Amino acid sequence: MIKKIINKSLNIIFPVKCVCCKKTSQNFDGEDILCKSCREILERESKRKCKKCNKLPELCGCKKIEHIDKIIFLYFYSSDKLTQAIYAVKKANLYYINEFFAKGMYNSLKFSDKINTESIDFITSAPRKRDSIRLYGYNQTEVLAKIIAKYTGVKYMRILEASKLYDTEQKLLNKTERVSNVKNKFAPVRNIRKNKVLIKGKNILIIDDVVTTGSTLSECARIIKNMGAENVYALCAASVFS
Repeated sequence: MIKKIINKSLNIIFPVKCVCCKKTSQNFDGEDILCKSCREILERESKRKCKKCNKLPELCGCKKIEHIDKIIFLYFYSSDKLTQAIYAVKKANLYYINEFFAKGMYNSLKFSDKINTESIDFITSAPRKRDSIRLYGYNQTEVLAKIIAKYTGVKYMRILEASKLYDTEQKLLNKTERVSNVKNKFAPVRNIRKNKVLIKGKNILIIDDVVTTGSTLSECARIIKNMGAENVYALCAASVFS
């Protein structure tokens, strides 16, 4: 109660901006990052069903990605509000934004029957372009992965990194170009190269923000399986419709 009173007082002095619409408001509840209107929109988005199977995102099995055994996501990528919110995750190293999405992703994982959390040995994150990390000042997928690891109680392990040759944004390319753009552009980090037995026979969960064609996740899973992993799963904030 005292914490809420303090937060509301601070919001009066320093009005909070919604990460979606950017409007300031004195009606944010404590550590919230969304105004009431935008939160209602994102809650509706989480209930948007697949156009093919008519199932919720966490239950949809229509998205097939080579080398990925199972994939779960929180949203179908379909609205401007969702685009704005995910972009905020990419560009702002703010705990509450990442916590909001990580909690939602964890709940999707827990609610879905596609992946047994107890069978996951390690959680990792999809590698980011080095330029992107320098531009935004942090690796958003790694931050999401570490928060989700905290929720699940599964250890986070950095497995792959992007090479210097990976310098073109996937979003600028078509489906065919995306596949060739990431081919052989990721490699195991040093400690994994030296001790591949760490993931031999293990089940790995990769965290990513948005999956479009799935080419990045596919290439990551291919490399991880070549190192001896048994199963590679994926958990993403959003996916385009299959």
